[in-house]
Amino acid sequence: MDPDSLHTLMMTDMGPSIITTAAVGLIMLLGFLTFKTVASEHIIPGIPELKGIPVLGAVPLYFSLGAPQLLEKLIAIGSDGISYANLVKSTLVSVHDPALVKEVLSYPEEVASREGDPMITNLSPWWTLRRMIGPNLFNYVGSDTTRQRSAMIREFNSSKSNAEKFNTIFEIATAHIDALTGGFPSREVEDIKHAAENFAISLWGETLYGNPNYHVDGRTLDIGDILLRLTGSPWPSVQYSCQLFLKLLTTGEPTRSEAKVKRRVEEVIEDNLEILEKYEHKNPNAPLKTIRSLSVNTGGARAGPLSRFATEFTKLNLFGGHHSIGSNICWAFIELARHPECLTKLMAEINSVDITDFTTINSKMPYLDAFIMEINRMYPIVHATIRVMNRETTLWANGKPAILKPGMLVFINYRHLHTSPKFWGPDAREFVPERFLGGYNKEQPFMAFGYGPRNCVGYKFPILAAKVYLAMLLKKYQVDVKDPDHQVRIETLLETSKPVAVKLSRRM
Repeated sequence: MDPDSLHTLMMTDMGPSIITTAAVGLIMLLGFLTFKTVASEHIIPGIPELKGIPVLGAVPLYFSLGAPQLLEKLIAIGSDGISYANLVKSTLVSVHDPALVKEVLSYPEEVASREGDPMITNLSPWWTLRRMIGPNLFNYVGSDTTRQRSAMIREFNSSKSNAEKFNTIFEIATAHIDALTGGFPSREVEDIKHAAENFAISLWGETLYGNPNYHVDGRTLDIGDILLRLTGSPWPSVQYSCQLFLKLLTTGEPTRSEAKVKRRVEEVIEDNLEILEKYEHKNPNAPLKTIRSLSVNTGGARAGPLSRFATEFTKLNLFGGHHSIGSNICWAFIELARHPECLTKLMAEINSVDITDFTTINSKMPYLDAFIMEINRMYPIVHATIRVMNRETTLWANGKPAILKPGMLVFINYRHLHTSPKFWGPDAREFVPERFLGGYNKEQPFMAFGYGPRNCVGYKFPILAAKVYLAMLLKKYQVDVKDPDHQVRIETLLETSKPVAVKLSRRM
């Protein structure tokens, strides 16, 4: 399928189609059919409620504004760190006090999970993702979780493994940075995030499959964007719920539009596995590619079909493998344009060390580390997360009990925790990398990579890749951002309000 067709598919799924409009009507009908007199009672007594309209509650706000904007409204009324809104028969709870957030994120799966009870329809976006890519590490529960997380940590979060990948990172970064100017002394790049994401996709392709051209046809970037947009939109959940109610689907079956995306995902994976097979045939004595290593460490053989977990990871990587690198690079150049004093300090460090050495760039560049930490504080690519309650549990908010019942959706806004003056002081919304030099106060809530038993198991590899790309690009080129006035745009991930155009000029 060509990129234009993929974009058409994405856009038709994102909007309120005839089926979606019918689904909203069905929700309204169900709301009236199941309506109880709740005007005089609180779903969570003693906790602030964002008032909506009778029966539907905050559903119109949720579908018109989206979850991130609704969360902002909930945070504004929840001075004790918790508030909620009624969504017909569901309840959306915002937890935004650091201690309460840590408590929720530490719950075992039997208390709260990403998807909730599979027999209860809810608006968790993780169900949408599962219908498009199948089971994956995000929704694992039980003994599988520990084993597969350990395999991921060995491959992507250990210094030993990342040291082994460093030459690949350096070579791919060199090729992509050189291609930006095409050999000319200067050139304008219309969207540096797009360029950095292509570097990331190429890096993942080479690391996993021996396919450095993974980015060339644009399929990976397009399908990744579709997966993100559909997962973060409430409309696919509405369509699915409507069709399930009408018995047009069985539980867990993708809708027709989701099935189209699922087929595209499988086609990309099939192509990559063919490339892996050819690579392994030509290089029988070479070190295992990472996807093969993951397979071996989770029960697979050294050749032939991958293990179940490795196969599932190939699909999950399409969803979340490249965005964090592109986001880090993009916001880095925006902030360097806004803060030339930061650029001066960063360039002094880059020019004083050997950035081709793994140990140096991994752990001996304190200002670069502080700079990247501050980027992820101000602009966490995953700006929020969700848990679905599976068991009745009580949170204590400033001495007040908040009883969370099964099926309630608990939203956690990481960006609020990262940028609130209440937690980070009066300069919380200012870009100050120095706050991370020499470590930082661990009482301050920094959760760019999650928290608790389900935190990110692979963030150190993309952070290393972002540092290499940033340092190499700055050492080789002067980077001028054409318009540093970029605003945050909250979608499934945290984005810029417009493409970030830069001019690259080769340093003498």
